Amino acid sequence: MMARYSLMQRVTWALTGSATLFVVVLCAVFYLSFDQMEDDLVNAVLATEVEHMLGRLEQGQAIPTQQSQTELGAQLQTWLIDGRGDEALLPAPLRGIGLGTHVLGPGDQTWHVLVAQAPKGTLYVLYDATAHEARVHEFGWIVLILGAVCIAAVFALSRWLAGLVVGPLLDLADHLSNWAPGAPDISVRRDDEVGRLIETFNRVQGRVEESLAFEREFAFNLSHEIRGALAALQTDAEMLLLDDAMASASRRRLERMVAQADLMAGSIASAESLSRDLPAVDKEIDLRECLDEAWLAFEAEARRRGLDFANEIPAGMRRVLDPYAFLTVVRNLMRNAAEHAAPATLRASCLDDHTLAFSDDGPGIPSDALPLLFERYFSTRRKDAMADGRAPGTAGTEGSRRGLGLAIARQMCKRKHWTLTVESSVAGPGRGTTFILRLGDGPAARPS
Repeated sequence: MMARYSLMQRVTWALTGSATLFVVVLCAVFYLSFDQMEDDLVNAVLATEVEHMLGRLEQGQAIPTQQSQTELGAQLQTWLIDGRGDEALLPAPLRGIGLGTHVLGPGDQTWHVLVAQAPKGTLYVLYDATAHEARVHEFGWIVLILGAVCIAAVFALSRWLAGLVVGPLLDLADHLSNWAPGAPDISVRRDDEVGRLIETFNRVQGRVEESLAFEREFAFNLSHEIRGALAALQTDAEMLLLDDAMASASRRRLERMVAQADLMAGSIASAESLSRDLPAVDKEIDLRECLDEAWLAFEAEARRRGLDFANEIPAGMRRVLDPYAFLTVVRNLMRNAAEHAAPATLRASCLDDHTLAFSDDGPGIPSDALPLLFERYFSTRRKDAMADGRAPGTAGTEGSRRGLGLAIARQMCKRKHWTLTVESSVAGPGRGTTFILRLGDGPAARPS
């Protein structure tokens, strides 16, 4: 349904209407209050005059028909009627009215009349309140003009406030339109600011989806090409390993090539799983064999840096989980130890059926750096800080460039509902760092 008015117009009229209702009610209260005050004043004058006249009558004084000027500038007239025939002396509008206060309007005049019973007849006191009514009408015009001025001011203020409210929406729509020009994919049946913003967001959504689709296609094509090359290298290396006459050193290098190719294939699979959020296929794996396989890929570089690995996981400990995710976490922990803790020894142990510990006896991590350890591009190991002459606990530039391993490991653990925590000390006999990996509460590891 098409909007008849823009959002700014609707906000303006809503604010103006609310304020106008308040102003109208306030002006009506002022006018009615002033009118009631004038009536009460006239009635008070009448009551005072009647009381004065009755006092004179009680004293035996005569009260002739009189006409006098009051302090308020109005005409006050009195009559004492002691017989029916005397009613002819009264003005026509007063004849036949009963006792009490009356308001009469002969012609364009306004009379307030008080009729009271006197000792020698009936007392009529008339107060010509025409001047009071004129003041009331004059006050009404003043209130009306002031109310109109207030409503006009409220309308201007409402337009300004509506501009403040709706302006950011229009600015946002303009900025997004510049980033994502073109026509929207859907038809929006509104021609106001909200419809314009919906159309703009639709174009932005289309632009983002196009970018994501391009990135997914690029990543898929790249991973396909890399996997093809890795499969060829791995196949050639495995064929060479079939030669029984090959020297042991060459065989060892080929085995590392096969392990590295397999690890790279696993990394690509893990990256695809993280980027697409695809459900992984869990299977039963041997924890000790997985750690040995992961270490084989880093052994040459780790030993060059001075890191040894001690696999203390019991033989035959098995668990059902995502092998690629597990290897991604373990590889990053080993790479982190090789780059930052060496020279040291990394020990992998099983704390319970669901928890593994990776401990090194390296220089440790300062306590103030532990909360930031899993941040991307953050590296504060003592070895990095001392390498460029800074105090321990200061992140080096080199560490910032390669500080992604632990962030990737933590991200993978969150995706799999695992937990990865760290404990460290830089002094004393317990110096070193321990990463604790809890593999959820699924089927427990068990000996085969």
